[in-house]
Amino acid sequence: MLEVRVCVGSSCHIRGGAKTLKTLKSLIESHGLADKVDLSADLCLDNCMQAPNVIVDGAIFGGITPDRAEKFFTDYILKKLQ
Repeated sequence: MLEVRVCVGSSCHIRGGAKTLKTLKSLIESHGLADKVDLSADLCLDNCMQAPNVIVDGAIFGGITPDRAEKFFTDYILKKLQ
C-alpha cells in the first residue's frame, strides 16, 4: 500500500492544499487505485516554506499546488505503483 499524505495546515491550505488533496483523491479513484493508495490529510508536514506539501512513502514534495497535482500523480505516484 502506497502511503500519500497531503498537508492541509494553514500555510498549505492557503496555497491550495485542500484542493490538491481533492484532486489526488479524484485521480486515485478514477484510476481504480483506492485499494493501492492510502491517501490522508495531515495538519503539518514541517515544510511550510514549500507549501503545499505531499509525502509519498516518507519522501516529501513541496509546491504541489492544485494545478501541479495531476502531473505529480502521473509522474510520481503512478510510477511508484508500477
